[in-house]
Amino acid sequence: MCFIALCSASTGRAQLEGEYQIQPIYTRYAETVKKVTFNANLHIFNDVQLQEADRFDGWSVDADLTFRIPYTKRFQIRIAWPFYTDGEARVIDPGPDFHRKTDIRGYGGTFEFPSVELAYQFLAESDHRLNASVYGGIGERQRTLSTDIFNESYNHAGQVALFGLRADWRHGDHWRFVANAGARYYFKSDDLNPDGTGSDDKFYLSDFSLAAIYHPWKCPIFPVAEIVYQTTFFDYNSVLVVPEVIWAVCPNFELKAGAPIGLTSDGESFGGRFQATARF
Repeated sequence: MCFIALCSASTGRAQLEGEYQIQPIYTRYAETVKKVTFNANLHIFNDVQLQEADRFDGWSVDADLTFRIPYTKRFQIRIAWPFYTDGEARVIDPGPDFHRKTDIRGYGGTFEFPSVELAYQFLAESDHRLNASVYGGIGERQRTLSTDIFNESYNHAGQVALFGLRADWRHGDHWRFVANAGARYYFKSDDLNPDGTGSDDKFYLSDFSLAAIYHPWKCPIFPVAEIVYQTTFFDYNSVLVVPEVIWAVCPNFELKAGAPIGLTSDGESFGGRFQATARF
C-alpha cells in the first residue's frame, strides 16, 4: 500500500525534498536530519590493506544513529558503532609468519572505532542554493580483533579524531548532488596504517567523496553513483566507483545496495555494501 501510494502520487522533486532525505551509502548530507535516523550496514570487502597485513577479504557489520539536538535546527549528533568484523588476510610484517594467511575477527571494526560526531549546518539551501556543514568528532577502540598467530591482536590500542566539511545541492527536479571532504587523525593506533610495514602508528586518513542521486520516475527507486577517494597523502591512494540503487519503501524506511569497484592498486578491489535506513 505504501509503495503504490508513492508511485501514483509523488514527483521526483517531492521525493528528493520531502521526508525521505535520500542519502547514498558513503556520502552524507550537509542538511540536518529531519527525523531521528538509524542505519544498519553490511560491508563485504576484498583486498583491504593494513599495516602488517594485506589482501584482507571478509565482511563487517556496523550501525549509526543521527539526531538533531533538541530546540535547534542546525546542530546534530551522530553515534557510530562497528559491531563485528571477520575475514582472512596475508601477513606482510617481516618475520617467521611472512605471507602466512591469518584469520582476523572480533567485535569491532578495522579503521572504524566507536565514535561520536557533532555537525553544524552553517548554510541552508533556502538562502544560499546549497546546504553546507562542518563536523568534528572523537572515537576510541573498545574491543580488539583477534588473529590466529601467537595470540596477536589488531586494534589493541586506538583513538581517532574526525573532522571535515559536507555540502549538498539540487539540480532541476531529478538530481541531487552530495559532496564530502573529511579526515581522520589516528593519534593512537595499532596495525592499521595502510602505508605498510614500518609506517607510523600516528597518521591521517582522508576521505573525499561525491555522489549523484537521480530520480527519473514516479516510483521510489533512486539510481545513485558515488566516487570515493581515500588517501594518507603518502603511499596509499584508493579510488572506488560505487553504483548503487536505493528503494524508498516508505517515508520511514529505505533499502540500499551498492557495489564498490576499485580503480587503483590500493584499497578494495571489489565488494558489496548493503544498508537499511529507518527514520522515526
